[in-house]
Parts: sequence; C-alpha cells; structure tokens
Amino acid sequence: MLVVVKNSLQFCRAVSTPKPQPYARGGSKMVGRWLKDRKEKRKEETRAYNAQVHAAVSVAAVAAAVAAVAAATAAASSSGKDGRGARTDMAVASAATLVAAQCVEAAEALGADREHLAAAVGSAVNVKTPGDVATITAAAATGSNSHSIPSSRGGI
Repeated sequence: MLVVVKNSLQFCRAVSTPKPQPYARGGSKMVGRWLKDRKEKRKEETRAYNAQVHAAVSVAAVAAAVAAVAAATAAASSSGKDGRGARTDMAVASAATLVAAQCVEAAEALGADREHLAAAVGSAVNVKTPGDVATITAAAATGSNSHSIPSSRGGI
C-alpha cells in the first residue's frame, strides 16, 4: 500500500510541477521576428499609400492637360465659320474640365498635398507640345500600375 501512495505522490508532483520549456529562448526570437515583420508590413503599406496618392495626382495632371488642350482647341475653333463644330469643341472642353476637377477632388480626398497637386496641375495646363502631353501620360500610366507590380522586397 505504501508503494501505491508513493507512486501517486510522484504522479501528483509531476503534474503540478511545470516542465522547463525548450523553446523559451526561441520565443524571444519569434517576438523579434514578429516585430520586424510588423515594421516591414507598415513600411509596405506606406509605400502603397504613397503610390496611390502619386497616381491620383498624375491622373489629375493628365486630365488637366487634356482640358487645357480641349479649351485651346475650342477657342481656336470658335473664331472659325463652323458654329456646330465650335459648340462641340466647347462641350468637350467643358466636359474635360469637369473630369479634371473631379480628379483633383479625388486626389485631395486620398490625401494629396495641395501644393504638390497645384504644381502638377499647373505644369500640366502649360503643355506646349504633344511630347509634353505624352510625358505626363506616361508618368501617370507608370504610377497607376506601380501598386500592382510585385516589389523586390518580397511583396505580393
């Protein structure tokens, strides 16, 4: 009978005593890795947000350039003899201006800096050559697609 009591005491003692954890030291590495991953995730989210804002500003600049070209075309055609063509050009210029205004509002809603947005739209309105329009369009196309391209930092 004494043997049974001794065995049951040993059993109780083994259950109540916590076992040393072999991964206790590795746990700190896991926390460190988690903090590093969290920091990297936050940096990647900031990059994606900045890319979205930049793309919105670039698209607003393209819309402003199109509106400026349409307005210049409408002004040139209004001095011509064709009244119907002049009215069409004015309608297109008005529509392009409305689209540009909406793009500017969308960029502001995303958090674009007003000074940066004003500079981009101001330079877009002052386009002189078709090459200027192509440059602004290429910049917008590059910026709007950047968030869908996997980064070399391991992003998706």
